[in-house]
Amino acid sequence: MSAVVRALPALVALPLLTAPSPAYAATEISCRAAGNAHFLPGVQMSVQSQHVTYRGTQQDCIDHSALGITAVRFSAEFEDVDLACVDRDFGRGTGTATLQWRLGKAEPTSTADVTIEDTTANRVTMGGVVREGAFEGRRFRGAFDTSLLGGAGRCEAGALFGGVRSAPFEGSFSID
Repeated sequence: MSAVVRALPALVALPLLTAPSPAYAATEISCRAAGNAHFLPGVQMSVQSQHVTYRGTQQDCIDHSALGITAVRFSAEFEDVDLACVDRDFGRGTGTATLQWRLGKAEPTSTADVTIEDTTANRVTMGGVVREGAFEGRRFRGAFDTSLLGGAGRCEAGALFGGVRSAPFEGSFSID
């Protein structure tokens, strides 16, 4: 009997001996995010394609990775996101998130490719993968509330003056 035939039962059993991989890795880091979202040319009554940017301020993080990260500044940019004051199911889009970490006196940066996965009223959920920097290859997940539609017809009133071009946002994200 050849060596290949004798080894065949062991090779077939090998996958059964390995531990299954988890469906999701443990959270490496979770952070708050807040700042201002900007819309160009400006959100109006009818649907228009917008360039959307999120510019965050430094916010706290809970670091489970042992890197020692204490805070982050979240920023993101999206092109061609269809938005309107009267449409409560906003557009989706792809873009780039930049995470400027606070690590002692250093401020290293990570970049993630992200997608707006769902938008309902003022809440936007994003998902993607970190492509560069700390946590490279890890999954990014975030949910952000933008007060674009809030406050006594804010969006509708702003639409009369060239559209709403800025609104505060806040939320959180995690990297698994």
